[in-house]
Amino acid sequence: MLQFLVSLVFGLTVGVIMSLMLWLNTRLKLGEMIAIAAFVLIGGGVWLFTNGRFTDITLIALLVVWTLGRILFDRKRTFEKMLTFAMSTTLVLNYYIYLRFIGLRTIDKVESDYTMLIYMLVYLLIIAAAFAIVIIKKVSFFSSSWMRDFFAHEDPRMKYNRIMIFSFLMVLTVVIVFGIYMSTNFISPSENQMLYIGFEFFFSLVYIFISFIMLKMLVEYYILSDISEQEKQHQKELKSFIKMIRAQRHDFNLHLHAVNGLLEAHKYDECRAYVKKMVAETEYVNEVLPIHDTSISAMLYAYRSDAESNGIRMKFDITTNLRGLAPEGYEINRILGNLLQNAIDAVAAQTDREYGIVVKMHDTADSAVIDVSNKFAGSAEELSRMFEYSYSGKKNHEGLGLSTVQRITESYKGVVYVEMDEDIIHVIVHLPKRSKVNK
Repeated sequence: MLQFLVSLVFGLTVGVIMSLMLWLNTRLKLGEMIAIAAFVLIGGGVWLFTNGRFTDITLIALLVVWTLGRILFDRKRTFEKMLTFAMSTTLVLNYYIYLRFIGLRTIDKVESDYTMLIYMLVYLLIIAAAFAIVIIKKVSFFSSSWMRDFFAHEDPRMKYNRIMIFSFLMVLTVVIVFGIYMSTNFISPSENQMLYIGFEFFFSLVYIFISFIMLKMLVEYYILSDISEQEKQHQKELKSFIKMIRAQRHDFNLHLHAVNGLLEAHKYDECRAYVKKMVAETEYVNEVLPIHDTSISAMLYAYRSDAESNGIRMKFDITTNLRGLAPEGYEINRILGNLLQNAIDAVAAQTDREYGIVVKMHDTADSAVIDVSNKFAGSAEELSRMFEYSYSGKKNHEGLGLSTVQRITESYKGVVYVEMDEDIIHVIVHLPKRSKVNK
């Protein structure tokens, strides 16, 4: 009976450890709960029938199988699952070091079993209390979008570096804690044996905690760095936009004097042409002014200037202010920037640039619609694969633009698709309003 209780407490503790690590990193689904329940039964059963001799190897093997299964069934969250596996494994190893530590406290077998049960219950209560606090206080160690913001970087070198650093930290954590666990088997019996293993237990626990904090700091640092770089670019575009508006205001008085001079000289045709040119220059800015976020207007102006410097006409038809959308301004800029750059690259490679690039934006009941169109001279294969990651029909291109647009849009429950109108391609994005996403 006593051995059964020990095996039951052992299995429950491992189950709570897995639940805690899963809750901090991924969503706890019904299938995950069933898997954890199976771990509780298998772990407790192996302990009961082998007296704890082969439980560690069995559980680590099961953790590997569990993680691989989760990765295969949902590849989008691979690194979250790897992190759950790494931290769960290290905590289970730490638990084994703890069991070895408390097993040295008594000599008599009966007293040892009772002492083992009491101390195992203490560990279970501490882990269960931590899990309860996480659930009640809704603790979120990582933001829900950390995978998207950390790993899905447009620069493949940056993405590769982040994958390698993240993976290295996880592997290093598991290896070090596993090494500490293995070292407890080689400590020779002596008066200091309990002291050594006790020290290794507390050291491994502190190391696991520090590793988790380091991973969190790594993720948040890179995400904040990305946002900072985007903000710097937006500030640069904004300053250029404001400088241009100020220049127009400064020139307005000069234009008025010129118009007045032409009228006094009765040169009405020249005056009409001069005013027409003034209106054209004003419309250049007025087309993007309806947008409430000046950084978005500035970016559109910058891309239009870039297009015209390459002999490409870019026309705007904007009837929405893009206010109240689920994505933040810098993410809307990432979507628009990728769409416009992709269109500029496509038109620049063509000899027929008469159509140019047309950008339309309007509101619907629950979303804002962005439509970027240009002449399409690609193949049917390019059309069917343009949203694939790293695919590009153009030379020396990474093929990340439209896949990035799709990833950001779909993360906010929006949609992006392509329509063809004869030889004109329309890339259409529906960005939901914040009120619709929050429901």
